[in-house]
Amino acid sequence: MNKKYIVEITQFKLMDGVIEEEFLQDATNVQKGFLEKQAGYAGTRQLLKGDGGEWVDIVYWESLEDAQKAQEAAMGSETCTPMFQKIDTSSIKMLHLEQIKIWNK
Repeated sequence: MNKKYIVEITQFKLMDGVIEEEFLQDATNVQKGFLEKQAGYAGTRQLLKGDGGEWVDIVYWESLEDAQKAQEAAMGSETCTPMFQKIDTSSIKMLHLEQIKIWNK
């Protein structure tokens, strides 16, 4: 692997009463209407859900600067607002990590 990405990992829980299908539609709207248009988006995103109601959104970026600029833009984005409104903000934990090594089968 020659290219090393910045991996943004956001862990969170949904607000009480949120309908999961609606959240997933909002997440798809963010993907298509926002993320794919951002400079430095590396084309990979994963959304994971655990048994305890925790979610993890993983996004790959070309650089930390690209991730930070997109995060700032997302806060004012009408496309992102519906998804953000469904997340319990007190539960959010975010990391930006540099890929060091990948092993593929």
